[in-house]
Amino acid sequence: MVSRQESIGVGRIKKRVSKKNKKSWRKYTDIKDVDSFLDEKRLEERLGTPFADRQDHELFQIDKEADEGQKADLVVRLKKPQKPIKCFAILEERSAVPDPIKKRNRVRTPEERKHPLAKKIKADRKEQGILKKKEVIALRNRALAKAKKNNKPKKGEFNADLWEDTDNGNTVDLDVEWLTPTTKYHMLKHTGKLKKKMPDKFLTKPYEIPAVESPHPGMSYNPSYGDHQNLLQEVANKELILIKEEKHLKRVTSKMFSRVTEDEKESMRMKEMSEGLPEAGEDKLKQNLDEGSETDSDYRAINPPAKNIKKTLKKRRNMKEAKKEQIQHKESRSEKKKNSDIYRLKLLNQELEAKDKKLAKLREKRERVKAIKEKEPKQLSKRKFEPLDLEFNLGEDLKGNLRSVKPEGNILEDRYKSFQRRNIIEPTIKQRTRRAKVKRYERKSHKMGWETKGY
Repeated sequence: MVSRQESIGVGRIKKRVSKKNKKSWRKYTDIKDVDSFLDEKRLEERLGTPFADRQDHELFQIDKEADEGQKADLVVRLKKPQKPIKCFAILEERSAVPDPIKKRNRVRTPEERKHPLAKKIKADRKEQGILKKKEVIALRNRALAKAKKNNKPKKGEFNADLWEDTDNGNTVDLDVEWLTPTTKYHMLKHTGKLKKKMPDKFLTKPYEIPAVESPHPGMSYNPSYGDHQNLLQEVANKELILIKEEKHLKRVTSKMFSRVTEDEKESMRMKEMSEGLPEAGEDKLKQNLDEGSETDSDYRAINPPAKNIKKTLKKRRNMKEAKKEQIQHKESRSEKKKNSDIYRLKLLNQELEAKDKKLAKLREKRERVKAIKEKEPKQLSKRKFEPLDLEFNLGEDLKGNLRSVKPEGNILEDRYKSFQRRNIIEPTIKQRTRRAKVKRYERKSHKMGWETKGY
């Protein structure tokens, strides 16, 4: 049971603590009332004059007007633009506390730093019309910019023909024979009248393949006999090529190796593993060879010994004369060749003409190959483009009308292959999800001892 004194708080034993140093004083001294008093003082200081020093009319007001109804929306909308923007409220002063530093050093603007006398001289010069060079340039540039802005078509105005080919000052008449193309380009570039050349790729298509190709006449639901036979012949030729490739792969892979029995395989393995091991009779032969090599161990040179014999003067003179004759013979041969080439001018012309014809044929061949390659799909990925197989119907499947015709092919697949053929998308295949190889094992804690190993 709680006594009355304990409930009131009288007679409660006060906790005794040590306050012999500053740390203990800070820890065990209750200053909440002081902090709350100081917070109130700071709040009054921020709001302005303290509430105790304010007059009654500053704190209270007498309501003498009747309550008005809801204001019209028009009045509210008209008053909104007059109110300050809320995003600038953070920039305004929210405290009535004066700045403790009365005088602050503010960076003056260049106009404020100017001397009054210099300002007066500048104003007098402007009144007289005397301007500096940079001011004249600035005025001219400002006028040009204003004229350019005025000449710019306004939004919604269509006064000029976009497709009209006009060269208003884009070119200069520089058709002079002694001017090189580099000089003309330099002059046009630095006079501001250079006409830019449009790249060729803007005027050419990236591919020459039509979006929808005309099918083979034999694919019709009611084709002629010749067209249908030509289509079947093309399909048969492609199938024969595939069969030939398959036979070639079998011939160079599986059929290249002959089948052997188990005994032959074992004997071949034993022979391969025993390769290099000494056999019976080889030890004696090796021993005899070693004995013969020991007896004949003296070193004998194959070539005769070289002698250092000094060349005589006669031999040196003969060598010089032989070298001189060799040089003269070489020069005479070159002179004879030059003289003979003069009489071979017709033959040389024929050789040059033949070479030019050969180069022209090669050039034509390259152009033909290039024209063929432009109509073929390009290599856009690691996989080459594979066209669809020809769609065909056998003779017994042809009905002669669209209602009972047997459908072949897929429109979606055909359009997809058309995109690949026209280099719009890269050739791809269906990607299969790779499943990770999970290694299964049995924990020791789950083993009972009598299970059979399943691996």
